Amino acid sequence: MLFLVTCVYDEGVYAESFRVVEAPSRLAVAQHIVDCPDIWNRFLHDAHLYDPIIRGNMPYYVDPCPVTAAEALRLIDRSSVDGDSRARMSIHPITEILTLPLSEPQTD
Repeated sequence: MLFLVTCVYDEGVYAESFRVVEAPSRLAVAQHIVDCPDIWNRFLHDAHLYDPIIRGNMPYYVDPCPVTAAEALRLIDRSSVDGDSRARMSIHPITEILTLPLSEPQTD
């Protein structure tokens, strides 16, 4: 299954603000985010989720304590845009892919 992972500000979507990933579930995507934070570093920092998800809100001088994939998914789903200072991160399943050109509807 394909998923669209986005991290957008209130201005909209840019080429670098989304990724399409293939995974069995949203939870699997969240697990990858927890397991491989370097790949998701920009998204996590822009959404102010790096510390809550990867560090477990631990101070910088203490070893990180990542949350579970389920908790990471909950935090991602609760993220929100705050003007220009915080982006909203989300994981959406891609349910339809259109192949172009589309045929025009038949009229009788």
